[in-house]
Amino acid sequence: MNELLNRLKNSVNTQILNKVDSALLEQYKFVPISVKDNFLFVVINSSSDKDVINLKLKEFYPQQIKFIQVPDQDLYDLIEGLKQEMQKEGIDDGTSKQVRLGELLVQKGYINDVQLLQALAESKRQKIPIGSTLFKLGFITLDQLKEILHLQTGYDLVTPEQLASQAKFIKILPEDFIKTNKIIPISSDGKTLILGVVTPVKPDVLKDIIYLTGQNPKQLLMTHYEFQNSLNTFFSEQKKETEKVIKEIESEAEEFEAEESLADMVDKQLKDSTGSVAKFVNQIITNAIDNHVSDIHIEPRLSGYIVRYRKDGMLQKVLDIPPKVETSVIARFKVLSRMNIAEHRRPQDGTFSIKYKNGSYDFRINTLPVSGKEKVCIRVLAPAVSLNAEDKNIKLVGGTEEDIAKIKNMVSCPNGIILTSGPTGSGKTTTLYSVLKSLNDEDVNITTIEDPIEIKLEGINQSQVNAKAGITFAACMRAILRQDPDIILVGEIRDYETLEIAISAALTGHLVLSTVHTNSAAATVTRLIEMGAKDYLVSSTLSGVIAQRLVRRLCEDCKEEYFASHDEAKQILATEEEIQDFMKKPIYRAKGCSKCDFTGYKGRLGVYEIMSITKEIKRLVAEGAHDLQIEEAAVRNGMRTLHQSCLSHILKGWTTIDEFVRVLGVVNE
Repeated sequence: MNELLNRLKNSVNTQILNKVDSALLEQYKFVPISVKDNFLFVVINSSSDKDVINLKLKEFYPQQIKFIQVPDQDLYDLIEGLKQEMQKEGIDDGTSKQVRLGELLVQKGYINDVQLLQALAESKRQKIPIGSTLFKLGFITLDQLKEILHLQTGYDLVTPEQLASQAKFIKILPEDFIKTNKIIPISSDGKTLILGVVTPVKPDVLKDIIYLTGQNPKQLLMTHYEFQNSLNTFFSEQKKETEKVIKEIESEAEEFEAEESLADMVDKQLKDSTGSVAKFVNQIITNAIDNHVSDIHIEPRLSGYIVRYRKDGMLQKVLDIPPKVETSVIARFKVLSRMNIAEHRRPQDGTFSIKYKNGSYDFRINTLPVSGKEKVCIRVLAPAVSLNAEDKNIKLVGGTEEDIAKIKNMVSCPNGIILTSGPTGSGKTTTLYSVLKSLNDEDVNITTIEDPIEIKLEGINQSQVNAKAGITFAACMRAILRQDPDIILVGEIRDYETLEIAISAALTGHLVLSTVHTNSAAATVTRLIEMGAKDYLVSSTLSGVIAQRLVRRLCEDCKEEYFASHDEAKQILATEEEIQDFMKKPIYRAKGCSKCDFTGYKGRLGVYEIMSITKEIKRLVAEGAHDLQIEEAAVRNGMRTLHQSCLSHILKGWTTIDEFVRVLGVVNE
């Protein structure tokens, strides 16, 4: 230690030093030395921010501050030396961090002693800090954890806004350095590098950062959970594997500049099961499964092909397909689904299955000629899941007790037709199976015909459509009627033939459940008549219609309370009186955090419109009334429309005005 450092160290008044948390010394690069002539002398270096230090020290000292600037290295050595002495004397020992964090959480009333003990055991088993363990177990929120960490350490914490723009700066430091030291770049202005750290880093690591980047490091604390999320986002094995396969494809494409003949391409794709194109296609599929994607779109653009995933109802671009291999990728998908590889001018349909992570996944694929190229759309069909047949409760995510009571009344009738309506992927099958589960009993015979079987339920007979074998909805329905059924579930009513048999089954004492693609519950009646059914037959057989949509649910960790503007309220309400009343009520909007991938939403919930067929509605249907008249009659009888249901979700803080408009559109009247 040089003479200057010795003199400074000997001048330190420990009573003054102990008033300031040692973590602040490292974070803001200063050391309060002593008070003389009503001045507080503070040691700083060239990168210290005097204004910030002034503000921090005013909390502890009334005196004016005089700064003594020393070389950067000398300040680091001084802080490290003082920390070591403080540890020996038992001042801010930095040990038993887990216990102290837990105690602070208990004192604040965020957790109880039992939860703390449970989390401590889990923390040791998983080898992750206690705070992140408590958060993962659901005992505390991320905001509560950050509040306590700030209270415990004095460090400022990384904000969701900073994490959202992190991608631009992530490559400032090498990946192995980030993982070894548990630090990650957050932002930079070219002079100061903001770092997210799980625990405050040592001076020698800060010196390495200065050497690697030429910038002054500033530490902000982040939770272990946020750090792992950032690692998974920017350095995931999945991403590396995809990039590796793309590089292989690009290098192979450079080797084979010559145009392949159609015969060569067909032969190559039939033989290729381990090549780079096959690996790339597998990577697209498995990434989709891992990310819980519903559809994969492979689309031509002016500059080449891109891959987009639909997740929670929203499309997002994930990667570009390397040039010169687009046709090989399309051909590979055709081979997998046993399509005609030589046909490019007509649309084709196919299916394929893969085994992945102890499960079997089915895919439905369609090709469509667009602008001289081919677009491929692949529906990821969720693996068949088994429901607990003993649980007889009807469950509607986003539905009210009143909604469930209406459905129970519908299904209590031993015969008739109950339909769910809505676009593809709106949860119609899930709702029907929840109803079917409540009806499942030893004394009834339940038979289904589906395309494909998505949910397996003990105690019911499930059959699958197979057009090539002549097993269509209509053909299978005829066979089912000879199987002495009590309840029949038809996956979808697509044509008059299936509808006619469903009506016949309902007229002869069977309960028929099915789905249909319409925009509202009342429009379902019009659709059935338009398909060819007689209005008086629809009137006598239809028991109820459940129209539904799915909206994204707000992330509970980051949603932001506010009051809607007039323009916003006008999008979802029709009258000025309703708009003014709505503007006085607090609602929430999406913000974005690491827990929801900075989208502001996490998961989805249902919006329901349940129309029970009353005598008044039966009369209107038989008279051939317009669907608006039917809807008005249903509302008079207590039906909540899709708009009213979604508005209720907004007022409860479950979803947003943006989601209302995206799914249901702007209210006109």
